[in-house]
Amino acid sequence: MIQSTSSYLGLNRTDVVGNAATKTAPATPPRTENVDSISRLNSDALQAALNKTPEARPDVVARGKELLVDLNYPPRQIIESLAKLFTNSIDLSENA
Repeated sequence: MIQSTSSYLGLNRTDVVGNAATKTAPATPPRTENVDSISRLNSDALQAALNKTPEARPDVVARGKELLVDLNYPPRQIIESLAKLFTNSIDLSENA
């Protein structure tokens, strides 16, 4: 039988067990700031940056056209890795 005074990883188990029922969670101070909201200034700056972004970037379109005709893109290794991921994944629709 294991005695209640045994120590696990340097922690005296009698302290944990004996005080577990009487301990209460420490009070957390109320948050004074709302970190989940977006300020109007940040929103306006984001909208302005979005408005400056072109609808289509010619350099990205050109790169896409190059890759479209490249027979070695995507590399065979990536295709095989993705195929393994697909075949080894669980079909969640069967559990519904």
